[in-house]
Amino acid sequence: MTRSSGPCDLRGLVALVTGAGGGANGGLGMAIARELARAGAQIAVHDFVAEVAEATASELRQLGFVAEAFSADITDSREADQLVEQVIERFGKIDILVNNAEYRSAAYRPDQIPTEEWQRSVALNVHAPFYLSRAVVRDMRLRKFGRIVNVSNIAAIRASILHGVPYVTTKEALYGFTRHLATEVAQHGITVNAILPGFVVTPELRAQWPEERFERLAPTIPARRAGTAEEIASLVVYLASREAGYLTGAAIPIDGAVSIVPGGRTDPENAFV
Repeated sequence: MTRSSGPCDLRGLVALVTGAGGGANGGLGMAIARELARAGAQIAVHDFVAEVAEATASELRQLGFVAEAFSADITDSREADQLVEQVIERFGKIDILVNNAEYRSAAYRPDQIPTEEWQRSVALNVHAPFYLSRAVVRDMRLRKFGRIVNVSNIAAIRASILHGVPYVTTKEALYGFTRHLATEVAQHGITVNAILPGFVVTPELRAQWPEERFERLAPTIPARRAGTAEEIASLVVYLASREAGYLTGAAIPIDGAVSIVPGGRTDPENAFV
């Protein structure tokens, strides 16, 4: 398949995308992996379950792209390090890391949040991006080039009744991690940015929600529609590109203007995130 030769040409670059399994029925990670591949990158598809990761890698290969599946529990620092080592062994390097995998906690009352929910949220939404970023920076520094994109959420700058305290807290922590890490590695040609998606429709979500819920949500968004996974993925492609070398430490909302609407909370039946 013909790959990009214009702006955001990622040919020659290798991208590791976490939580990207599921194939045609996958979520945002699958869309990000596909758009990075279309721009020319070789893709390391990560998921916790090997078969789920392979569903995406196989689909990308059928489209003519270079992709391999990897499975690991990235909340374990040793497995995160091993994942990075395996990807570098297979592809020779990692130029782009997309920390997309996340844990969406349920909306418990603050005084009823199970300790396990808190721990799972912190482990996947904070620890895993740190472990993987730490590991890839070691390689990126040697080559004076790297792109790290953290998938946060507009919950980082607002609030989310839909997913509760653990989700909002950890997504804001990821936002802070992004900003500080960017200052530490900028001199080595490495950029670190976060994207803050609002309400985004994916095949995975469509399988979980009834159509009337989407119809109810659309009027609550200033853009009067949900975002698409491809729109989010296109922003990731730009941030991963050589052209984005001077853009670092940013947290970019991509939410149909939800994050600039006055007020920080939303009704549970019409939650933005």
